[in-house]
Amino acid sequence: MTTAAGRAVHDGSRSRRSVSTFAPVGWRPEPRQLMAAATVAAFAVGLWTVGSGALRVVAVLLVAEAVLMGLPWRVPRGGRSGASIWAETLAGLVAPLGALALTAYTAPQWLTRTGPWWWFAVALAVGAGLVVLSGLRPAGLFTGELAFVLGPTPRSHGSARAFAGAVGAVGEEILFRAPVLMVADPALLGLLAATAFVAQHHIQPGANRRGTVRSTAVEIAGAVALLALTLASQSVYPALLAHLVNNIPQIVIELQRENEDRSWS
Repeated sequence: MTTAAGRAVHDGSRSRRSVSTFAPVGWRPEPRQLMAAATVAAFAVGLWTVGSGALRVVAVLLVAEAVLMGLPWRVPRGGRSGASIWAETLAGLVAPLGALALTAYTAPQWLTRTGPWWWFAVALAVGAGLVVLSGLRPAGLFTGELAFVLGPTPRSHGSARAFAGAVGAVGEEILFRAPVLMVADPALLGLLAATAFVAQHHIQPGANRRGTVRSTAVEIAGAVALLALTLASQSVYPALLAHLVNNIPQIVIELQRENEDRSWS
């Protein structure tokens, strides 16, 4: 989930010198990364235990993604090539993209459940509320002020992060919310899904503008609200709408930050 205040990965210095994708071999994961990965693994175990077929495939994809995101990706990321940033971005979308592909292939029953129309009005309010909680000023978004403050970023970097914000929102709803519609007793699985949803954003090396009280509050509030929307409406679509509303500001900011200088790409 992209917090409206800034899901963007920290770019560090604006050096044009390309650096390697990975950090030196002496790198060690931080305790917070290990805890986040363990939380995601617990959700994967839950999916494997209560499900079969597609849910078990998703469980494997979750573990694979956690391993990939736990690799020593080099930070700060500003000097890395566009191909390197896209590789890291796609590594972090293994499970969401896999869940999307499985949904298209298996066409589960929940796919046709839309719920009453008024749940979508609630979803718009939830998404807007998360944006407000993040502290983002809409005026700064429309004028480009927020993008200016964050500074320019290589075109390939901004595009990768915008892609993750858009596609990730859809895939994450299928990944973390849809399973609760597929089991008889969703309480425990829903709790595991909500905690894993927050945790999976903290496996990557680097601060990634996360860890502050506000950003953590937005992540937790989002996890609870999106799960509640799904359970109450018995549909994944209201939560998907709220998730997209929350992510749209950061997608816009990343596209605004893109540097026209092609030598950065």
